[in-house]
Amino acid sequence: MNLDLNPQETKHLLNALAVFEWVSNSPHEETDPSVDEFIQSILKKLSSSPESPIVSENGLYTISEEYFQEVFESYIEPYNDDIFWTDLSTELAQRDLEQKVSVKELEALSPEDYENKVGKEAEKYDAEFEKNGVDNLYLKK
Repeated sequence: MNLDLNPQETKHLLNALAVFEWVSNSPHEETDPSVDEFIQSILKKLSSSPESPIVSENGLYTISEEYFQEVFESYIEPYNDDIFWTDLSTELAQRDLEQKVSVKELEALSPEDYENKVGKEAEKYDAEFEKNGVDNLYLKK
């Protein structure tokens, strides 16, 4: 398969590859060889562009550190930030709901009703975190 990409499309593909590699490999101690092979194949094909941010060293292709930093700050960091707050609010809301409602009542809830109740609880945390961040968040001992 041959792709004839304009500079904007090439940039989007490189951004997508950087995010894909990060998402695939960052939670693991070792990288996935199939992901590495795929990325190497695509980067090699894209490296021929004269203004390419792809660096080749010892036959391995990588996206330059500067370019990856831009991708990280534009896509990965905002996503991680959003997920952090969403997960924190949801976990706290689930905990609170489980403390307020009996096990029997929880088991009787449909998945949709459970999600709605968790969502209502999470809204309280969302409002607090939006206003104060973690300034008022403390662990009780």
